[in-house]
Amino acid sequence: MEPGELNCPQCGAAVSVSLRYSKLVVCGSCQSTLFLEDESVVNAGIRSSLVKDPSLLQLGQTFTYKTWTFTPLGRVRFEYEGGYWDEWWVLLDTGKGQWISVDEGDFAIEIPKRIDNPPSLQDLRVGEMVQLAGQKLKVTERHRATCTGFEGELPEVNFPGDVHDYVHFSGPRGLIVTGEWFKGERQFFEGRWVDPFEIKSV
Repeated sequence: MEPGELNCPQCGAAVSVSLRYSKLVVCGSCQSTLFLEDESVVNAGIRSSLVKDPSLLQLGQTFTYKTWTFTPLGRVRFEYEGGYWDEWWVLLDTGKGQWISVDEGDFAIEIPKRIDNPPSLQDLRVGEMVQLAGQKLKVTERHRATCTGFEGELPEVNFPGDVHDYVHFSGPRGLIVTGEWFKGERQFFEGRWVDPFEIKSV
């Protein structure tokens, strides 16, 4: 769907779409979840809302980080045993989208990473060292997380109750790699922890 404004099929309110490859958007008026399919809009029949808690990032507000300028478009919350974290989908001034993870005030910026012949989820143990993408990394976390809600505009479909398995790997100089397993598919992301004090509101 091309960027622009559409009307929510549930309440008729105007809903903005910023990226043509967005798959999901939440109506800000009635919290209905809307599928974006080519040129059509389908009400998923699900309402999603998140508790408004203090956060450095805010939907629709522009921020800078070093040479980046970006605007958060959507947010997904995942809960796991002992806590939760948020995944923010942001639009860069280049027109590209990017994920930013926020876990208890810690910020990480990651991009998709192709990893050939990765170890299976069942073989990974917290504390062990593994060879991954030509690097020796430590398994620092392995959990199962549940999507508990989302808001705004997203490039992929998530529903409350969806369960994801994930593993964090740590390397030198703040390097992190994350593996995610969901519905039979596997994805890896590589990035680094960033100093939240370097993220500035415009």
